[in-house]
Amino acid sequence: MNRTHYLFLGLFLFVLIHLPTHWTDLWRSQAAAVAAPVFCSLAPGGTRGAFQRGLDAPALRAQVDALHEWLTEDGRLQELSKQVAPLLQTAPEQLKADYKRRAERQKQLLQMRFAAMPAQVIFRDPSSWSSVLWVGLGEVDNQAVGRVVIARNSPVLFGHSLVGVVEYVGETQSRVRLITDASLSVAVRASRGGGQGRELWHHAQSLLDRVRCREELFSSEQEKERFIEILTHFQERIDLSDEEELLAKGELSGCSAPLWRSRGSHLKGSGFNYDYPDEEGPARDLRTGQLFGRPSGDRKPLLKEGDLLVTSGLDGVFPPGIAVAIAKRIAPLFEGKCSYELEAVPAAGDLQDLHTLLVLPPL
Repeated sequence: MNRTHYLFLGLFLFVLIHLPTHWTDLWRSQAAAVAAPVFCSLAPGGTRGAFQRGLDAPALRAQVDALHEWLTEDGRLQELSKQVAPLLQTAPEQLKADYKRRAERQKQLLQMRFAAMPAQVIFRDPSSWSSVLWVGLGEVDNQAVGRVVIARNSPVLFGHSLVGVVEYVGETQSRVRLITDASLSVAVRASRGGGQGRELWHHAQSLLDRVRCREELFSSEQEKERFIEILTHFQERIDLSDEEELLAKGELSGCSAPLWRSRGSHLKGSGFNYDYPDEEGPARDLRTGQLFGRPSGDRKPLLKEGDLLVTSGLDGVFPPGIAVAIAKRIAPLFEGKCSYELEAVPAAGDLQDLHTLLVLPPL
C-alpha cells in the first residue's frame, strides 16, 4: 500500500468514527438482524430466527420453555397481586406511613409487570458479551399492542431481577445495555428483611415451576416428589414478613470484560452511606449505624454481606424496589473515607446465558 491508500484508509476511519449515532445504531441493528439466525442456531435460548426458518426439535423445545416461563410468570403475578390487594384496602389509620408507601410501590411494580412484554435474546456479540445484547422486540411490537412498552430506558428483567436497560429501539430488534457493563450505573440501596425473603421465595418458586415439567431430571416419580416436597418445605420456611429495612444508598456499575465471555458477572458498588434522611427513615452514622442526633437508640450496620441491593429510583430510570444484586464483600472503611465500597453479584444469577427476558415500559 502506498501513501494514497493509507490516506484514504485514515479518512474513511475518521468519517466512520464521527458518523451520527442514529446511522451507526441503524447499521448495528441491521448487522444484528443478519447475524441473529446464526446466533439462534447456536444458542438454544434465542430461537426467533430458528423458529422462522422451521421448527426443528431444539427450537420447538426452546419456544415451549419460553411460553411456559411466561405463563408461570403470569401466575406468580396473580398470586402477588392477591397478597398486595389486602394491604391497599386496609383503612389508612391502621397502616404506618412507610407500610402504605411500600404497598403502593409494590402496586406500581405489579402494574408495570402486567404491561410488560417477553423478549427473546436473538444476538450477543462475543466482543461485547458482558456489555450488550439484542432482543427480538421493536417498534413493530409497540404498534401491535397499541402502546409503548419497549422504548429507550425501558428496564429489562430476568425473572424478578434487573439485568439491563433498553438503549436503542429498531423496527424488529432492540439493544439492551447490561448491568455488568462499566458504563451503566444503577442507583440502589440495601434491603434487609422482607425484601430478602421475597427475592429468595421467587427463586425457589421459579425452580419449582421448572422441575415439575422435567421428568427426565429424575430417576423415578418418587424421587421427583421427594425433591419437590423438600423444596416446598424450604419455601414455606422463608420469612415473608412485611418488615423491611432500607438502609445505605449508593450506585452499582459493572466490570465488563470486553472480549468474549468473562469468568463471572461481578458488580462494584460505590458511594454507599445514609448521611441524609429520606422517606424511609432518619440519617445514620456511617461507622456505627447510630441515628444522628440521638444519644442512644437502635444501631445497625448500614451494609452487611448478603444484603439485597434494590433500585432506589434516584436515577430516574428504574422504578424503586427491583432486585439488582446481592452484596458479596464490603470493603473496609479506612480512616477518612466518607462512604462504603462493595462487590456484588447479580440477583438474577449468571448473565452469561440469558434467553427469555421481560421488558417493562419506561417510567
